[in-house]
Amino acid sequence: MKETSDEMKNTQEKGKNFFKNIFKEKEAKTSEFIGAIIGNIIILYIVNSLLSWNLSFIAPSFQDVLWIFNLSLSATIIANIIFLLYHPGWFRSIIQIILNILGFWVCYFLYTIFPFTFSQIIFAYFLKFALIVAMIVIVIASLVEVVKLILRTINAL
Repeated sequence: MKETSDEMKNTQEKGKNFFKNIFKEKEAKTSEFIGAIIGNIIILYIVNSLLSWNLSFIAPSFQDVLWIFNLSLSATIIANIIFLLYHPGWFRSIIQIILNILGFWVCYFLYTIFPFTFSQIIFAYFLKFALIVAMIVIVIASLVEVVKLILRTINAL
């Protein structure tokens, strides 16, 4: 069956609205920034405590990736504190790109150093696969942020 011209217009409008929604500047909420700060402080504490908990699957080489975890989580906390005071869309895009780069490095170092010891090799393969997927997703998210930044800059002119 062929679509009528009204159905085609509706489909085109849905496509335009989809892209408008992706690149639409979202209203910043203070509670989101505060929640992110609290959540990242908790994660920072947990990550720095893992070695002292003597978990069987955490290898001593976890110490070698701890610095990038601390850098990434600290940067995220600082960024959210800044967002409480100043959060225009273009600025959030720039900061998000930087945070994505740090997140990519965390995944990369976890993948290359792999400070985990699992009794079953399938868990190691699954985690390595998940880290690869995470790196791909981070690259795509960064590209989307670059496009958002470019579009916001063009619209501001």
